[in-house]
Amino acid sequence: MDYMSEPANSKVRFTAALAGDSTGKGSLAAAYSRATQILQWQLSYSGLSGPVTWAYLVGPDGTGAKAEIVPINLADESNPHPGSATLTAQQAEALMAGQWSVVLKTEQRPAGEIAGDIVRSTR
Repeated sequence: MDYMSEPANSKVRFTAALAGDSTGKGSLAAAYSRATQILQWQLSYSGLSGPVTWAYLVGPDGTGAKAEIVPINLADESNPHPGSATLTAQQAEALMAGQWSVVLKTEQRPAGEIAGDIVRSTR
């Protein structure tokens, strides 16, 4: 998850624990580079009711602002799923403020099978 030109300790780290009303669970580990404005992540999950139909990051949560969605591409069958996105200044500000979450949807649970808030991590 690290760029050669940027020290690893200059990135802001995030995690999310994903759960819902099913036996599914998951986790997200992410790092945001202020220098490149890129958020990189590893998404893991198991025990879902079926294949994921849509996965995404969303924010800001609960602020009354229009939600912005960053899709997560799960075309690769590997688990954990790596990914990245370039964030706008507004998206990065909401992420830093703890206003983003991650959601995984399945056919049986189209409103979202598992989800979790993205929070800053010390590691």
